[in-house]
Formats: sequence, C-alpha cells, structure tokens
Amino acid sequence: MIIATDADVDGMHIRLLLLTFFLQFYPELVRKGHLYILQTPLFRVRNKKETRYCYSEREKQDAIGALGAKPEITRFKGLGEISPDEFGAFIGEEIRLERVMLHPGEAIKEVLQYYMGKNTQERRDFIVDNLVIEPVDLAGEEIGASA
Repeated sequence: MIIATDADVDGMHIRLLLLTFFLQFYPELVRKGHLYILQTPLFRVRNKKETRYCYSEREKQDAIGALGAKPEITRFKGLGEISPDEFGAFIGEEIRLERVMLHPGEAIKEVLQYYMGKNTQERRDFIVDNLVIEPVDLAGEEIGASA
C-alpha cells in the first residue's frame, strides 16, 4: 500500500490522517512493512534532451549543473500539477518510497495517543524543533534558487 500526498503542510496533515487510519484499522499491514509513503519531486529540470525530477534544492542545483545553460525549471506545488504521464515517469524504476515502520515492541495505542491525543503542546514542540524552513520571495520562489 502506498500513500501519495502533496509535500506541503496540507499534504502532511492528510498523510497523518491516513497513517492513523492504517494504524487503527490495519495494524498488521504496518507491522509487516507493507505500508509506504511516496516521495514526490519538488522540481522538474529539463532541457531538450533530458528531464530530471528533483526532490531537494541540492538535487535541483546538481541537475542544473548537469543539464547546462538555462534549463527549464518547474516547481511543483502539488500532485495536481503533475500530469499522469509525468507521474508515471517517477514511479517506475526510480520510485522513492519510505517504508512506514514500527519499532519492535512499540504499541500502536501509544503511537496513536502521541499523534492524535491531547498532548498538543508536546506535538507542537516536536514540530517546531524539527521544522525546516525554506525562505521564499514574494513570488513564491525559493531565495537563491536559479531559474
């Protein structure tokens, strides 16, 4: 089973809700390692000969360097912006999946309590401590990004 959501805050919320669903109603699916999260590209970098899908700013910069002068760069805002043909291009041999794992001995009830319980401040602190912020300009482009 593969969960595919946008790589933004709304997509992460939907992902958490789906993870909660699988943990609550299909725990053995998760315990046996049959649940995955699809990593979707943030950028498409292409010239007339080659297209590269990039999952980070670093990969985008590497693709720009490899493809030469002035490649076309597209920043994907979500899965809805990716055509079915393009979607098929990055779910083939190059697919990037993260297996959802439970640590041995980890109780599903405790996991659900942490992510869906009343410990709002603890979850907020975790998110703030682990948040990665990419500065953007007023047009929504990443600062320092080449286009």
